Order: sequence, then C-alpha cells, then structure tokens
Amino acid sequence: MVESSLGLGIATRRVLADVVTDDLRDAIIAHELEPGRRLAEDDLANQMGVSRGPVREALARLEREGLVVIERHKGARIASWGRSDVEEIFSLRLVLEQLAIEWACRNATAADIEAIEGVVKEFRNLTDKQRTVKVVSQFDLDFHSAIFSAAHHDRLERAWEILRSQIHSFLIYTWNRDDSINKSLMSSWDRDHQIFVDIIKKRDVEMGLKEIKAHVERGFTRVSKHFIGQ
Repeated sequence: MVESSLGLGIATRRVLADVVTDDLRDAIIAHELEPGRRLAEDDLANQMGVSRGPVREALARLEREGLVVIERHKGARIASWGRSDVEEIFSLRLVLEQLAIEWACRNATAADIEAIEGVVKEFRNLTDKQRTVKVVSQFDLDFHSAIFSAAHHDRLERAWEILRSQIHSFLIYTWNRDDSINKSLMSSWDRDHQIFVDIIKKRDVEMGLKEIKAHVERGFTRVSKHFIGQ
C-alpha cells in the first residue's frame, strides 16, 4: 500500500505561524504592543490576513518564550514584568551564561570562534547612524547566541532560546529610556564583547566565568533600576 503524501496545507499553516510569531515577537520586544494589552485571536487574524490557527500557534509559542500570558477563559495578553520578574530572569541568565562560556571554552571549534568574532567585526563596520537601539540590541543577542551555539550543549541552547526574547525586550526597554547608557554602550560594545572572544580562544574557563558574571550583573543593574517598586 502506497502511503499518501503530506498535505501542503499543513506546511503552509506552519509557515504562516512562523511569520505571525516573528511579527508579534518583534512588536512586543519593540514595545509597540504595551505590557498587559489583551490579544484577541479574531482581531489579530483579521489584521494580519490569516486564519485563527496560525495566530493561536504563534501565541502558544510566545507564551513559552515568556512574552505572552494565556489565561483560561480570558485569552492572551502581553506579559508585564515587575522587579521580582527581572531578578528571576537575570538570575537564570547568569546560570545559563556561565555554563555556556564554560562549555564554549572547552568545545568551540575554529568555525565557532570565527562566528562569534564575526558579530563583533560586523558591529565595527556599522556607522554611528546605523548603531540604533534596535540594531545594537540584535547584535548583542546574536553575539550571546553564538556563544551558546559554540558550547555544543543542545539542552542549554534550547533553554537560552526560551529566555532570549525576554532579555531582548529588556535591552530595548532600558536603552530607549537612558541616553547616557546608549552613549556608553554604543562606544564600548565591541571592546566589552571582544573580551569573551579572546577568553574562548585561550580556553580560559576561570576567566570566562569571572567576566560573564560581571557582564550579566552590569546588565541587571542597568535594567533593574527601571523596575524599582514594581
């Protein structure tokens, strides 16, 4: 008996779900959709020109990433964060990043190191005008994601993928509210991150753990001051 081929409708739906997920994620991270806002499936489907299926799948994915909250009998809303949420997210980030730098120091290939350093080199080629909050925050996430990839630890990388959207949202939120941070970070971003390239090249686990702890703690300090009393 010849098995029937897979239906093209399923593949199309999955592609649409990817598009809807990416568009909603971008809007949430950029704070074009404000925290706490309700997301009605019908409204989103009509606005984006798709059926409810891809929207429902996108919302489920974004819930796993921590960007959306789905409540029984109430539907979906954009996640909102307080001080305790920031503390939880950054404490988890620290643990994940320490494990990533440790494994990257031990397991990174020449190609991995080239990819990590490539992000820094690409940043250096940007003009001052191109170094916007949106662009640099994406470089930041790409750099750290390259380290997770270089660790060659599949479960660790999947854990990072769940957390990275929340980190990205914090970066944009913070950098858009503090121009002094922008000026400092934009001018020193490549030097701050080249440190980790050199550490991985030297396979220096001890120094990697020390530097990544300081790096994440600086990030927490910048973000948390915007969530005082929340």
